[in-house]
Amino acid sequence: MSVESKIAVVTGGASGIGRAVALRLGEKGARVVVADRNLAGAEEVAQCIKAVSGDAMAMHVDVSVPSSVGRMLEETLAGVGQIDALVHCAGICPRCDVLEMDDTEWRMVLGVNLDGAFYVGRAVGRAMAKRGTGTMIMLTSDRGSFGSADYAHYAASKGGLIALTKSLALALGKYGVTVNGINPGFTDTPLARSALTEEDWAKRHQSDPLGRHSKPEEIAEIALFLAGVGGRFMTGQIVTTRMRS
Repeated sequence: MSVESKIAVVTGGASGIGRAVALRLGEKGARVVVADRNLAGAEEVAQCIKAVSGDAMAMHVDVSVPSSVGRMLEETLAGVGQIDALVHCAGICPRCDVLEMDDTEWRMVLGVNLDGAFYVGRAVGRAMAKRGTGTMIMLTSDRGSFGSADYAHYAASKGGLIALTKSLALALGKYGVTVNGINPGFTDTPLARSALTEEDWAKRHQSDPLGRHSKPEEIAEIALFLAGVGGRFMTGQIVTTRMRS
């Protein structure tokens, strides 16, 4: 059960893990919709896929806005007819002490990371349920289980996303749709680097059980598995790359 000729939507596909996932799916023959708030970045990724004889299209989406998600779904279905796989990578992670955090920053992060996952999961889930097939993959985080003093909004959003992933799996299983999550662990992405000082970055590197951070390309291989053979009879699971140090 490969991804060749499947239609795959990757949110947050302009950079980081989303970019790596989009490129890997494209390399393996999927027709990729690269969706991101950064349309120029999404277009660049789509061009990279086309440059290696792949098939891709870029699309603007702000996952925190239901109408934007609705337009993404409509344009995708109009352009390619169906969605076989969704890899939802869109997310933000600003650093702020929980006691210093204001309401606006809290709502902003929850709006993108949790509300956005709900809007995308609901929209794509309805389309997949109608067809009676499909697989969804959500990017979660170990902070959703362990919390964080400096990223409480991010941790809360990812904890909610873990529950949402399992809830979607329960709701969509009867329609032949599987839903799983990937907890990538600390990964070398622009988002991760922007959230830490060089000192903190080095400490995280040294404390990792494998002695280094994940690479986006390594997480993309897990997404490829779940979008293909792994998504055939596996649902409601969170695949964690390694234990927390």
